[in-house]
Amino acid sequence: MRTGIILPHQTFTDERGSFTPVAVDYNEEQWDQFNVVTNNNPWVFRGMHYQTDPAQTKCIKVVKGEIIDFFYDLETKQVQQFHLTPDEFLYVPNTQAHGYCTLTPNTVVIYLVKGDYAPHSEHSIPWHTIQEIKDALPTDKIITSPKDS
Repeated sequence: MRTGIILPHQTFTDERGSFTPVAVDYNEEQWDQFNVVTNNNPWVFRGMHYQTDPAQTKCIKVVKGEIIDFFYDLETKQVQQFHLTPDEFLYVPNTQAHGYCTLTPNTVVIYLVKGDYAPHSEHSIPWHTIQEIKDALPTDKIITSPKDS
């Protein structure tokens, strides 16, 4: 069963570029935080992160580039993956550890977060300890931070 939900949204495009309005109550959620992440290179991996108190729900959108997005169900240990382009939003339930890997240079990702950031309850699962993620990526090319290694 897939728990991620691809959500509809409207983007207006012309010769200048694009504009995507995002309501603060998008998908009937009241979001607490808006994050913008730039990634200079392909194969940048960010994740697998989750928070327990409070648990966080996320809504992910690629603004530029492409990513493979991964969910890891904290109860069942099942992994799901989604290929995301600028055409989609992805809803991440608070029962999932979440991460993504860029497929293109200069990738920009935004995400809405419900649940205040609490460093004392933040957790990471090393991506390379999850076989399904290792199988999906060229492991010799992955770029991570020490936190995500």
